[in-house]
Amino acid sequence: MFWSRPRVSPDMKDWIEECFDWFDDRFEPPKAPILPTKDFFKAGGGESQETAQQVLKDVTRLLHFDHPIDLIPLDVLSAEYRIDYNSTSAVAGTFQNDGENAVIRYDPELLKSPLQFINILAHEVMHARLSGLEDEVPGGAGAHELATDLGCIIAGFGVFQLQGADDAGWTGYMSQDSRAYALGLFLRRRGLERDSVARHLTPRCQKLLTKAMKTQP
Repeated sequence: MFWSRPRVSPDMKDWIEECFDWFDDRFEPPKAPILPTKDFFKAGGGESQETAQQVLKDVTRLLHFDHPIDLIPLDVLSAEYRIDYNSTSAVAGTFQNDGENAVIRYDPELLKSPLQFINILAHEVMHARLSGLEDEVPGGAGAHELATDLGCIIAGFGVFQLQGADDAGWTGYMSQDSRAYALGLFLRRRGLERDSVARHLTPRCQKLLTKAMKTQP
């Protein structure tokens, strides 16, 4: 019956597994998840461009990406003048690369929500990391945005992907169920338990992760 369909399809599970193999073969696999703590992030607080630059420096260090990236705030209205800041049509960040210069543009309002801001920067830096490899990643160029989200989880940013999307009120490119499955797979492949990330997730995201881990092969 329709209500018994799996939340993550077998094809999606196979693709996630294939991407894990591809990323782990090409990039150094992290041994533990990256968490929203001072152990991982050295940037100070605040909403300035300097703070944003420091966060970007943290993200590129954690992703082992040492190529220069320009960081520019988007020219957008302040949140108080928007109809719905969390609208699914809102542009939180963009990445552009002309072959010589890489540029990330971001919504300055995100600095008020550090976890979401880090999640967006990780996604955009992953674009930079995969630049020129779009056809090689499983699924090819057509799955590039999905692979970019998944690549962040494989690289250790699963807590930010899952919780950041939940906090923002939109799912982005992967569904929350697929994100939870991928985070569970990350933990299983690294020999870690749910408790290693649970305290950084809301009860709703913890529930998603618990269900996802029960479906792991």
